[in-house]
Amino acid sequence: MAKQQGRTLLIKIGDGAETEVFATLCGLTTKSVTLNNGSFDVTTADCTTPGGQLWREVMTGARSFSVSGNGYFEDSATEELLRAAAFGTGETDTADAVANFQIIIPDFGTFEGAFHIDSMDFGGAQEDGVTYSLSLTSTGYVGWTAAA
Repeated sequence: MAKQQGRTLLIKIGDGAETEVFATLCGLTTKSVTLNNGSFDVTTADCTTPGGQLWREVMTGARSFSVSGNGYFEDSATEELLRAAAFGTGETDTADAVANFQIIIPDFGTFEGAFHIDSMDFGGAQEDGVTYSLSLTSTGYVGWTAAA
């Protein structure tokens, strides 16, 4: 497989409609994806030689999928979808900060599922544009479709 351009790794947010349409968060210039398989220790002593050396044994526990990105805030409709999912639409809104996302890794495949919007950070320098950072964590099963 040939090396891919980092800018073609896409993070897309769903619009929440019955037939969901996903739009790319285009302002993100760096993106990171982490798949985790949490483990837990199930080490037990060997009954035939209980005083012998123990080898650690683990089993897979909770799986998680996290996504982060940094870039320039564009004040786009897509970023408004992100803000509304994270903070709701009004003072009494009880948004749960969850939205459906697609993460597309070029020539590899697409991950899709519900993600909690953990954080959105905004910043700005005197001579530069407004920047933002995004952090997402899966809230359940994340589907996978291999690239064709």
